[in-house]
Amino acid sequence: MRSVNTTMFRLSLLFFFIGTTLFSGQAQENSPFTRYGIGDLFTGTHAIGRAMGGLSAAYADGINNNVGQGINFNNPATYGQFFMVSYDIGLTIDSRLLRSENPSGKFRSNYFYPSYVTVGVPLNRTKNLGMAFGLRPVSRINYSVVNRERIAGDSLATIYEGTGGLNQVFVGIGKKWKDLSIGFNTGYNFGRREINTRKAFLNDTAFYYQSKSGTTTNFGNFFLQGGIQYEFSVHKQTDEKTKTTSNYLIRLGATGSLSQKLNGTQNISRETYTQTAAGDLTIDSVLHINDVKGKVEIPSTYAAGITLHKTISNNRGIFEMWSIGAEYTSTQWSKYRFYGQPDQLNNSWQMKLGAQFSPDPINGRGYWNNVNYRAGFFFGKDYVNADGNGLKQYGISLGAGLPVRKWNNYDRQFTVLNMAFQFGKRGSSVNNITENFFQFTLGMSLSDIWFQKRKYD
Repeated sequence: MRSVNTTMFRLSLLFFFIGTTLFSGQAQENSPFTRYGIGDLFTGTHAIGRAMGGLSAAYADGINNNVGQGINFNNPATYGQFFMVSYDIGLTIDSRLLRSENPSGKFRSNYFYPSYVTVGVPLNRTKNLGMAFGLRPVSRINYSVVNRERIAGDSLATIYEGTGGLNQVFVGIGKKWKDLSIGFNTGYNFGRREINTRKAFLNDTAFYYQSKSGTTTNFGNFFLQGGIQYEFSVHKQTDEKTKTTSNYLIRLGATGSLSQKLNGTQNISRETYTQTAAGDLTIDSVLHINDVKGKVEIPSTYAAGITLHKTISNNRGIFEMWSIGAEYTSTQWSKYRFYGQPDQLNNSWQMKLGAQFSPDPINGRGYWNNVNYRAGFFFGKDYVNADGNGLKQYGISLGAGLPVRKWNNYDRQFTVLNMAFQFGKRGSSVNNITENFFQFTLGMSLSDIWFQKRKYD
C-alpha cells in the first residue's frame, strides 16, 4: 500500500496541474470597465464566502463536522484549524449584460474561469499550526471598444483594445492559541497589460494606411497580507438528558494587505500596418522602445467583520447549526499609480451580510438535513469612476454546501461541494453604462482520506 505522504504528494501535483491548465485556457469577457486600473477585480473569497455575500474576515470553517474544510485564503488566521490535508478548487461561470444609454444598446458576454486552486496542510495538529498555498486570479483585462466619427469630411474608426490581468501565487501560515488566531500570507503578484489603439480613415479619393499604437507592460512583486480572529462564548448550556452541549459564540476578524509597488517593464510601439489573411502586416515602424522600467502602485486593503454562530456537540462531534455575520472592506484606490499616472478610480468600499444554517446535522439522518444552506447581501461603491459619477454596486447571493458521503454515514464528514449563486448590478441611473451580472461558483473541498485501505468491510 502506498504511504499517505506519497499519495498526498502525487495528488498535490495532479491538483496543481489541473489548476494551471485551467488558468491558461480560461475564456474572457469583453467589458469597457476592464479598461481602468488593473481591470475587473475577481471576488477574493472561496465558494462558501461567496454564497454568504462575500464574508471572509470573521468566517472560519474546518472546525465542525458538518461544515467541511474549505480554505479561507482571504484570512490566513484560519489555517491553524486544519486537521487533515484539504484540496480546494473553485470554478466560476460568469454572465454579464452591459447596457448603454447613449448610444442605446446592450451587449452580453458569457465566460468560464477557475477562481482558485489551493491546498491546506496541518503542520502540527496538537499546536494548531497550519499552512496553505495556491494560485488565483486577482483581476482581468479584456475589452474591445469601437468609436466612429467624422473628421474633415472623412470617416474615422478608432478601436480601443486591451488584454491581460493580475494573478497571485501565495503561501501562508496560521496559528491558533485557544481563542486567538493569527496568520500571514505572502507570495508573488504578477500580471500583464497589453493595450492597443487602432485608427483607420475611410476616404473615397485617397488611401491611408491604418495606424496602431501599442503598449505592453509586464509587472510583478512580492506581497504581504495579515489576518486575525478572536472567538469567545457568550452562552453555553448542557442538556443532561440528551447529553448535548449548545454553545453560542461570537467571532471577530480582520485582514489587511499592505500597499505594494510592482516592478514593471514596458514595450512601446507606434506603427502603420495593413491587414492580411495571415494577420497584421507592419508597413512602417515610427517608434519602438523596449524595456522601459517603472512602477505599478497597488493600494492597501482592509476588512473587518463579526459573526455570531451556534454549535451543538455530542459524542459524534461538534456541529454548527447556524451562523450570521457582517463585514466591511475598503481600498484606497485613489492612491493607485501606473508608471506615475493616476487613473479614473476612486476609493472603494463594500458592506456584506451573510448567514448559513443546517437543518439537523446532529442526528445524521436524511441527506438534506446535513446540507448547509447559505444566503447573503452586499452593497457598496466600485473602484472604477469612468464618468465621474461613481458606480454603485449591489447584489444578493445564495448557495449550499453539499456533503459527499464517504461510506455509509455522515460521521466525520469533511468532503463537501460548495455552490454559490450571485446576482447583482454595477451602476445606476446616473451612469451611461451599467452592468448586470450573474455568477455561479462550484467549490470542491476534498478533505477526506479516500485512499486509505479499510481493514474491515
